[in-house]
Amino acid sequence: MISIVIFPTFAQPIFIGYLFALAGAIYIANQPQSEALNLYLAFILRWSVFIIFTIMCLKFITENTLIAVFLLVYLNTTFNPKLITA
Repeated sequence: MISIVIFPTFAQPIFIGYLFALAGAIYIANQPQSEALNLYLAFILRWSVFIIFTIMCLKFITENTLIAVFLLVYLNTTFNPKLITA
């Protein structure tokens, strides 16, 4: 992961926690049978997790904050745990 190279070790749990939170949000969003509800939940949960972890990055990562937020955006738009579990 690129976060290991750029950020110190105290910041690593933020990015690892973000990946687990995204996986949990996607899992919860896939539970209802309605596809419209799935899309709505996936959108709301993913971006809620993004906002929470962005605030954490801004608070705890004082150096390279912009890079940390860009990394969160990248992970949010590309992470799909179905590819890992399938």
